[in-house]
Amino acid sequence: MGISKQSIDDLRNRSKISDFILSSTTGKLRGNKGMALCPFHGEKTASMSFTDEDNLFHCFGCKEGGDIYKYIQLINNVEFQESVEIAAEKYGFNLTYTDSKFENDQKNLIGTMSKIHNYFVNNMKEGKSSESIDYLKSRDLDGNDIKEFQLGFAEKDEKNTNEFFKKNNLSKTDLKNLGLLSERGNFLFKNRIIFPITNLRNETVGFGGRAIEDFGPKYLNTAESSIYRKNRTLYFTNEFLSDLKKKKFVILVEGYFDVLAFNKLGYNNVASPSGTALTVQQINLLSRYTKDIYLCFDNDEAGDNASKRVLEIKNNQPSEINFFKLNLPQEFKDISELYESGSRDISKVITEKEDLVEFCINKIIDKEDTKKTFQEFKKISSFLSPLEKDISIGYLSKKIGITKEVLTNELNYQTEKKPLSQSENSSSQVKHIDTFQEILVAEILKQDFDVDEDINFLINLNSEFKKLVEELKTKRKSDEFEKYENVSYSDDQLKESIARLYIHYSDLKIDKLIQEMDETNDLSLLEDLEDLKKKIEFYQNTL
Repeated sequence: MGISKQSIDDLRNRSKISDFILSSTTGKLRGNKGMALCPFHGEKTASMSFTDEDNLFHCFGCKEGGDIYKYIQLINNVEFQESVEIAAEKYGFNLTYTDSKFENDQKNLIGTMSKIHNYFVNNMKEGKSSESIDYLKSRDLDGNDIKEFQLGFAEKDEKNTNEFFKKNNLSKTDLKNLGLLSERGNFLFKNRIIFPITNLRNETVGFGGRAIEDFGPKYLNTAESSIYRKNRTLYFTNEFLSDLKKKKFVILVEGYFDVLAFNKLGYNNVASPSGTALTVQQINLLSRYTKDIYLCFDNDEAGDNASKRVLEIKNNQPSEINFFKLNLPQEFKDISELYESGSRDISKVITEKEDLVEFCINKIIDKEDTKKTFQEFKKISSFLSPLEKDISIGYLSKKIGITKEVLTNELNYQTEKKPLSQSENSSSQVKHIDTFQEILVAEILKQDFDVDEDINFLINLNSEFKKLVEELKTKRKSDEFEKYENVSYSDDQLKESIARLYIHYSDLKIDKLIQEMDETNDLSLLEDLEDLKKKIEFYQNTL
């Protein structure tokens, strides 16, 4: 059953998108309009506008946008109908229901996926692959585990699989809609152990497949479909949600067997990103049930780097999330290896969890090269809130024996002198902003101050830059003037200079506009903000 259009429209008219945005991210509402940090991509400056008058939102950074229901869908990782039901629950609104073709189509797709999953499970049960059973035994998984975790098998020979599809009237179009075909139109899963990927209602929406022989990718996942969106889906077992609510924390691991290993050790509150790196949307999903996320990625450099990357998205979550790192004994690559070794007690690993920021700092400390340590710390600090940054400086101070005051002053100095990246086409170019400014000033002098619209706009965007150009107009024989006359550059370097300076100065301008909005409550400045963000995007695309 679907929800009537009348109910959907009436509820939309009675609701406010700001109620959901301001409870899920940082933002400001002035009257009926506001700006907020977009929770769907990493950012430090608010780029998402919203209005209660129309119940719409739009991010100028990632281009995500839509109405109030779309926002609820994205922030909660739910389908359309559930988003309407969430809004209705908030406002105490009684919905009316009717038949829905879309809803029926989704149910049919999920029903078909369930049939296909049962087919794979029966293949495993009937022992159609002794190699797959032997392999699972080598991973310390027996017949009871295979049954409990609903593991299946996709045969190497497609004959029986095709007969099953024919018997169930499944065409190539149907299989494509289910995400089960490759780009070339071939069935994805052959000679693979099958892991069912489910939604939070334990409905099968996709599959993960582990190859039995050394041919092709070791792991394959179902392609994107209307019921399976990789960046918003996690792999977990049937008891995941109930155990998560009981234990009040979630453990994130890298792979399927890591999930099963934790399950065997008594932890069902464990999940793995489904065929993708950890995403903001996946964290948003988990944040509905817990504020504590434990990372247990592989015990190697790649796993450490994956943990560090979480810092890049941690401060763009709908609510405050506490990230911790679980440190396995060094002799084990991952939790699967620890489990298969016969070690069964990991309570110490859980209780001795480490704050993620502290973990990342400990990884970059080089007592022989303090300068290198600080440069790496600067990267980490750029992803932290002001409070976290202050705490982390104190932690680093104790670790390397340099006072907190000195580290703070150095960080502030380095941040103010933040270099800009250079283009591939100008590798010899100096990376700091003065170089880009010199090129642009040289071009202005070359044109005898009769500049085109883009450059003139850039001159007026920054008061200090404008002051410099005005001074050069009046002091044509000064040393400062002569400094720019001999600057050589290519057309590509000029284009890059305009783009990078525009991005730099407009970012500063945006900060000032936001501050002015806060001080004056003048929402007319929103148009200026939006124009600046559009132009930033334009110049970013030129680089």
